[in-house]
Amino acid sequence: MENDLMKNIIIIRVSEDLSYLTKLGWFNEQGGGSLRSILLRSLLSEPTFKVTVLTRESSKARGSIPSTASVITIADSYLLENLIKAFKGQDAVVNAITSFSVAEQHKFIDAAIAAGVRHYVPSEYALDNNTPEAQELSPVFKDKATVQQHGYTDSWLIVPRSPRNSFPGLHYPSRIITFTDDGEGSFSTTTLDNTALALNRVLLNPSTTANQIIFTSDFATTQKELVETIERLTGEKWERKSISTNEAIPALKKRWENGEAYAGYGLINIGFTKGTYSGHFEPVGQVRNKELGLLKKNLEQVVKEALAEVGHPGFCS
Repeated sequence: MENDLMKNIIIIRVSEDLSYLTKLGWFNEQGGGSLRSILLRSLLSEPTFKVTVLTRESSKARGSIPSTASVITIADSYLLENLIKAFKGQDAVVNAITSFSVAEQHKFIDAAIAAGVRHYVPSEYALDNNTPEAQELSPVFKDKATVQQHGYTDSWLIVPRSPRNSFPGLHYPSRIITFTDDGEGSFSTTTLDNTALALNRVLLNPSTTANQIIFTSDFATTQKELVETIERLTGEKWERKSISTNEAIPALKKRWENGEAYAGYGLINIGFTKGTYSGHFEPVGQVRNKELGLLKKNLEQVVKEALAEVGHPGFCS
């Protein structure tokens, strides 16, 4: 069976007697954020895979890597020859590094090609970067699309998902939500658990998913619906603020051009929550949750789980 590659790097090797991916390599950047940690745990839970974590010499996260994963440590500079050596003999690379550097991301792809790795899964857990609307909004989306189109000739898998944490404009400690305009833009959402499960299913069935963007969505919602659900479940009232995209987008673009990296996140946030920048997958009919056998989720269930996670009174187990 075919293999897959990603962006924080998971490398997969096909078994001699089974049509499954059996060897995985993984890039582990710094503290290994929540998505990266969940993806790694999910891959390690699949007995078919043999997972290798590729980490930098200066990384402080090596002590947190599970003992069931092999570890390769390379210099912080990510020299091409070191990457090629690390990727040799692997079937797939999964890249989970968060980076705005197109050149850096191209280097990982070039190394995978040179090493003979047939499948690459980039770090693309986001909206559809390939639409003109998304690329016009943010240089980040345009650069990500460039990375997706860079040179990989065998297998390329991308699993867009919705953002988490503060991206929907939520600030839980202060009970404030900042709407993008009126807060009624629809966007698709996928939980971390289902994102990780989708990755496993994609890697286990690469012949049906190779050279495709794989869209997942547990449900679509809006910022307004989200905060109203929180208020209904908790009995608490949240403060509402808003930003005008007519004012915010030009200002954020100018700050980005002046080298302010944080402005990129502001544009990404608008892309996710405005509803007009390819973050709402359902109307296009391309969601593949059922095909991948993902768990069914709904907004109320996910909000309850999130409230329990942050220790909200009445929701802790």
